[in-house]
Amino acid sequence: MVEIVIKIPGIDDQQGDSPIIILGPNGSGKTRLAQSIAGVNEVAAISAQRRTWVDDSLPVQSEQQLRTNVRSYQDQWRTNAWQTTEEFNWVLSQLVQDHTTILTERNAEAVAAGHPLPPVEHTNLIRLQGLWGRLFPARKLEILGFFPKVKRLDTGQNDQPYHLREMSDGERTVLYMAARVLTSDKSIILVDEPELHMHSRLAVQFWNEAERLRPDCRFIYITHDLNFALSRRRATVLIARANSAAESILVEDLPSSVAPEILGAATLPFFAKRIFFFEGENDTAFASDFLNAWLSDDETFAIPAGNRDSVCASVTGLKKAGIAAGEVLGLVDRDFYPDSINDSLPEGITVLPLHEIESVLCDSSVVSAIACHLGKDPKQAWDQFLNRTQEVFTGKTLNSIIANRVRARVGDLLDGAFSGAQISTETSRTCENHCAQLSDLDLPARTATMFKEEEALVRNALNSGRDDMLVDLPGKHLLSLLPDILGLKSTSELTTLVVRAIDQKAVSAVEKEETGESGKGTHMKQIAIDLEIALKKYLPSRKASTLSE
Repeated sequence: MVEIVIKIPGIDDQQGDSPIIILGPNGSGKTRLAQSIAGVNEVAAISAQRRTWVDDSLPVQSEQQLRTNVRSYQDQWRTNAWQTTEEFNWVLSQLVQDHTTILTERNAEAVAAGHPLPPVEHTNLIRLQGLWGRLFPARKLEILGFFPKVKRLDTGQNDQPYHLREMSDGERTVLYMAARVLTSDKSIILVDEPELHMHSRLAVQFWNEAERLRPDCRFIYITHDLNFALSRRRATVLIARANSAAESILVEDLPSSVAPEILGAATLPFFAKRIFFFEGENDTAFASDFLNAWLSDDETFAIPAGNRDSVCASVTGLKKAGIAAGEVLGLVDRDFYPDSINDSLPEGITVLPLHEIESVLCDSSVVSAIACHLGKDPKQAWDQFLNRTQEVFTGKTLNSIIANRVRARVGDLLDGAFSGAQISTETSRTCENHCAQLSDLDLPARTATMFKEEEALVRNALNSGRDDMLVDLPGKHLLSLLPDILGLKSTSELTTLVVRAIDQKAVSAVEKEETGESGKGTHMKQIAIDLEIALKKYLPSRKASTLSE
């Protein structure tokens, strides 16, 4: 691999041999940035607006005329990227011409030498056919002259070869891209939307092959596909900006599980005032629906980032990159973690004041609002909930919670005992240091004390009759007790009601439908008001503009 310097508007020159990814959503200025790069570098540009139709017979022209035709389409892209390029026939013909010229020259050498010479094995056309065979082993590419065809090898029958125009979009795209890469006379190959018309696996496989075929070139990929961007090894990732410039983001140190969330947030529309990460999976859990309904303003983007560590990594990574236009925040559950851990989280991370996100629906004011909406007596519903909680959280259920709380505290102590300070150049000394730390902890006695403390804390929470218990008891378990008390069939019916009630757009639609011409308020509007009052003491501000309130 050779190192090549690429000039990028807005940042320092990029020297190296690894690919460059320019990432951004539709309308972010990726193509304009690509044109700017082409204006200050010698590049072979492959347009996103490419026509991959192949005639049954290729044009027969001089090598110089073929190159001129291809170059004219590249020049067209530099000024009018929206116009479709149609150089496919010329590029394939160029491959055939080069192949034929090399074979003719070798034959002349053999005649002059008076004895056979080794066969030609490495023309660009032969290399293209080899790449094709690796990607499509059941299809044989037959380009023996100016009448290219493809033959099926997997039918077990003597099928006749068919024309290239009969190939699938993906096959024609691979053939076109391979031909463009192999015939490039520039050391920088710039590809706009490299994954277009390919399924994700094929795109990764093809561009891996293409980079291996041209180790003398450096590739620039313009894309909005996060998965493809992350598939490029050692790539420099840049974020396109609307002023035809770019900013870099470092992803090599980010966990692979959170890199898509970070990159996705980095490419969000630039008017975002707030990017908000939280625990949960997209479209698979209550947290995603609930927080997206709560943070429903157009200037906030709420992104589920997996577990607690992923939320912290996402916020820290995006802040470190310094590319987000707005505020970057994260929300994590309190869970069983002790205060020493919750108080040491990175800047920008807020710990939910309750055990977990489901706990907020068990707040007395939330239960009261739902009960009123369903025609139930709110005080009676809350009293029933408290009684049911005290009945359920006994025996092994209670002791499991106490044990989990103790385990979290012991884990915190062990993290301190196994810190880097105990590591020495000698294994024996390292062992002694750790043993000494563990001895100092006196874990059996401290664990017994912890069990007494946590038992007292949890029992007091249960007996308090207040919302204090929502801090110490698991929210999912508490939430599972509510539907029966409120006369609902399931937890999902309860959560769906809450999500619908806090979704301001949905409430407005219901209000408009129910009020008609009367202009009177609706039942759904009242629960929406009550829930917003109850929930805002636990959750971030609904609008980015009021974040500091």
